[in-house]
Amino acid sequence: MTINWSGKRRWIALLLLLAGIAVTIWTPPVIPVIQLPGEVYPSGWKLFGLIPMPNNIVLGSPMTNTMMGSIVVWVLLGLLMFYVSRNMPKSWSEVPRGGFYNFFEMVFEGLYDFISGIAGGNRFFPTIFRMFATIFFIVLLSNWQSIIPGVDSIGFIEPHLDKQTGEPLEGHDVYRTFFGASALNPKCPWVSPEESALLTEAERQTRIANGCRSGISAEVEQTEAEAAVSEEAVVPAESAATEGEAAAEATVIAEGTAVEGEATVIAEGTAVEGEATAVAEGEETQVEGGIGEETGEGEAAAEGEEEHYAPGDPSVPWVALPFLRPPSTDLSMTLALALCAVVMTQVMGFRALGLGYLTKFFNFKTLFTSPLGGIDVAVGLLELIGEIARILSFSFRLLGNVFAGSVLLFVMSFLLPFLPWPFFILEFFVGVIQALVFGLLTAIFMNLATIGHGHDDEHPDEGHAEEGHAESVAAH
Repeated sequence: MTINWSGKRRWIALLLLLAGIAVTIWTPPVIPVIQLPGEVYPSGWKLFGLIPMPNNIVLGSPMTNTMMGSIVVWVLLGLLMFYVSRNMPKSWSEVPRGGFYNFFEMVFEGLYDFISGIAGGNRFFPTIFRMFATIFFIVLLSNWQSIIPGVDSIGFIEPHLDKQTGEPLEGHDVYRTFFGASALNPKCPWVSPEESALLTEAERQTRIANGCRSGISAEVEQTEAEAAVSEEAVVPAESAATEGEAAAEATVIAEGTAVEGEATVIAEGTAVEGEATAVAEGEETQVEGGIGEETGEGEAAAEGEEEHYAPGDPSVPWVALPFLRPPSTDLSMTLALALCAVVMTQVMGFRALGLGYLTKFFNFKTLFTSPLGGIDVAVGLLELIGEIARILSFSFRLLGNVFAGSVLLFVMSFLLPFLPWPFFILEFFVGVIQALVFGLLTAIFMNLATIGHGHDDEHPDEGHAEEGHAESVAAH
């Protein structure tokens, strides 16, 4: 099959290329924050958080963008099942409908034939194929989310601060776009107030021309310096005023001593000391109360400032928290699928062999009757370790490949924003291959789990094979 580029298709491709170059020049791309765990949605967004509780508590687990991606995958699978069931022929005489249904039927039949070549003779083949198909389509839709425009790029705008210390990290300024939406300004990396004081006037003017909101003046640093100087000047003035009041009181006491006599002075002095003590204690109490109130208010304000910032506040850097992220880039999803695959493999083994399936791992029958009995025990323990290791291999193989593919798309879209499509095509096929590998390994392990491991179990298979060979010879 060849594509005809002689018509309008070539002009459409050229127009898209020129549009990509123009957008790149007008708004350079912003590389997103890359982290392995799924990003948690802002406070108030919870999974199943619809039950109000006292003290404004809402039940539910925190929502992450990978969890939302998983919800999208299940919604798409539900729509696919509804579409297929509606368009499936009701009888063999009915002609199948064209379009997407024919394509899906072709893919489904190809996968069915492929797995039947591996486990077709197994009486548990229907269950094995259902497990394979379910895992294949879940992983496929999860992997393909990374090539959908808007995934990993459209989301919430939030301040980028260290979760432990609260220190600002790298980020960008924010500006308003269409319909009042906020966006990161790719031409304005965030500049702290300390760094802003070191910028030249030309650099500040350039940032102002680009629409930056941070790093455009040094007024904050000058204000802080002036406040520090004023505080230093106020302290000596207050101490001088205190000394003047003390000197005036001493003069009054001296005059009273000269006029009224020694006894009166002692009495008045005692009264004055008592009043001074009472006043001093009252002032200290008021000051301590004031400090306590101010401290409480300051802590409350500080807590509020740590959690809430006005959108686009230039005092902190801002990053985008995507609404959606491919679920396969989160270890929680890949580990859950791996556990389902390995647990169902053990279930199939017990269904096929009963408790005799445990002899695969704990084979002590020949320990004291055969010279190789110890080797059988060691092999069984290695099989048990291998089953546990499959969980890790399933999880990290899928996670590593898809996460590396997402990072590759980030980097190449940042370096070659006008021509990233070859890497999107590469990620398209990587998603298919990883889904096929995950499902295929699950089908193989489930098929092996239903096969006996003793010598007695091998003879029936040989007998069936000989019977099949005899039937084929008879047919010829």
